[in-house]
Amino acid sequence: MDSNIQALKHYIYELEYALTVQEYDRVKNVARTIKDYVQDIENEVNIVTDRSTGIYYKHINTIEFLYKPVEVVNPYLGDYLEYFSRERTYQLERSGAKEGHDEFWSEHNILKANVFGLVPVPMIGSESAFILEDMGWKRVDVDVLDFGNAHTDLANIYNFCEDSFDRFLAIKEEQTDATLVLKFAS
Repeated sequence: MDSNIQALKHYIYELEYALTVQEYDRVKNVARTIKDYVQDIENEVNIVTDRSTGIYYKHINTIEFLYKPVEVVNPYLGDYLEYFSRERTYQLERSGAKEGHDEFWSEHNILKANVFGLVPVPMIGSESAFILEDMGWKRVDVDVLDFGNAHTDLANIYNFCEDSFDRFLAIKEEQTDATLVLKFAS
């Protein structure tokens, strides 16, 4: 990172000089170079290592989602998840959000989760979101964490998530083959 900072300082001086002598094409080129260095520094800062586990990930975004709360202590007992699934589907259809929900989840394969009803607000529209909220769905900010393609064993990622987050979904993004975790923001 130190070399990026040194290069950034150099290009800031070069930018200042180019502005002084009114070389505007050079200003544009230097400004683009500065943006690249700033992005590199930001990427380095965003890479997080959990020191106790050695798990590497990067926070890439926070997105507003709606989630359907589970209303029992242990959803795995009996046929609750079947009931929950039917009710979730009915509510998504009734609100007009099913298409956006299905589009999002067709691009992401769930690997492991302890949340069973989640849909990104930007993909369903405000009217559908309002209807779902009226049906008991809750708004929540969700952090998107990128664990990369193959840097860490999936079992270690699952264990890390179970130990670190109350609510999460580990997913595989179809387009990039990256392992992502959607976790409720703190």
